[in-house]
Amino acid sequence: MRDASWIQLRYRLLANLLLLSISFGAPSRLPAADAVLSAPTEIATVSNEESSWSPDGRRIAFDSDRGGKHFNIYVLDVASGKVMRLTESDADDITPAFSPDGRSIAFSSDRTGHNQIFVMDADGKHVRRATQDSSDDIHPSWSPDGKLIIYCSARGNPDQTAAAEGERYEIYTVRPDGSDDRRLTNLGGINTYPNYSPDGKSIAFRKVLPPKNSEVWIMNSDGSDPKNLTNNPAFDGWPFWSPDGSKIVFASNRNGAYDIYTMNADGGSVQRITDQHARCTSPKWAPDGKKISFDCSKDRHVGILMVDMP
Repeated sequence: MRDASWIQLRYRLLANLLLLSISFGAPSRLPAADAVLSAPTEIATVSNEESSWSPDGRRIAFDSDRGGKHFNIYVLDVASGKVMRLTESDADDITPAFSPDGRSIAFSSDRTGHNQIFVMDADGKHVRRATQDSSDDIHPSWSPDGKLIIYCSARGNPDQTAAAEGERYEIYTVRPDGSDDRRLTNLGGINTYPNYSPDGKSIAFRKVLPPKNSEVWIMNSDGSDPKNLTNNPAFDGWPFWSPDGSKIVFASNRNGAYDIYTMNADGGSVQRITDQHARCTSPKWAPDGKKISFDCSKDRHVGILMVDMP
C-alpha cells in the first residue's frame, strides 16, 4: 500500500459548506495557494455532511443543521458557491442522493416518526414518500438507470428497541413512486450504505461484524453471492464506486484515525489518500472521477472537504 506522502493532494473546502465550522488546522500537504484553513479557529458548531454530486458535477446536495436544531437538505452550486435550501421541516432530512438524470433527489427523513425514504424534485418541490413502514429506512442511493432506489431498513429487527448489538438492517430496493418494495439480503446483523456499480451488476455495502468490526462487501445486483472485499480487523465502510467502475473509495480506521482509501473493485491495491488526523467518512466520487468529496469531523464539527485525484 502506497502512503499518502507520495500523492500530491490538493484539499479544497467546498465553497460555503464548512461555514468556518471546523476547528482543525491546515489539512496535510495543503499548498500555500489553497491554505484556507491556515490556523485552528473555532467559530460555530454547524454541521454539513453527506455530499452527493449531481450527474453533471455542477451541484452538490448535502444535509446541514445550519438552519436550526434539525438537519435539512441543501444544494451547492459548485461554480458560484451559492447554497440553496431545499427542505424546511421540523424533522431531520438527511443523506440526499441525486438521481442519475439529475432531476430528483432521494433522502431519508424522520418526519413521519421513523426514518423513511422520500423523493423530491431537484429544486425541492413535490416531496413524496417512497417507503411505507414503521421501521427506520436509511441510506438511499439510485440504480444507474434511475428505476430503483436502494436503501437499508431495520424492519427485520425482531426487537425494534434492541441495543446496537441486537440491531438488524437488511438491504432493500423500491421504485421512486413507492412500488415494488423488495428485500435483497438476508445476511443478519447490520448491512448499510448500499451503492450500485456503474454498470448496475454489483452492489457494494458496509457490513458490521461482531464484536467490533466492519467490512466493505460486494454482491450481485439481486443480492446473491455476497463477498467480503476488505478483510481487515479495522473498521472499514462507506463504500462508493468510481465512475468507471474500476475502483471503490471507502473510509477506514486501519491506521488509527478514520481516513479515506481507494481499492480496486476486487479489493486489491488499497491506497490511502488522506491524512487528516480526524474522522473522515462518507466519500463520494465526482462524476468526472477527478475529485472525491468526504465528511470530516473533529471536536463536534462536521464539514465537507474535497481532494483532487492524481
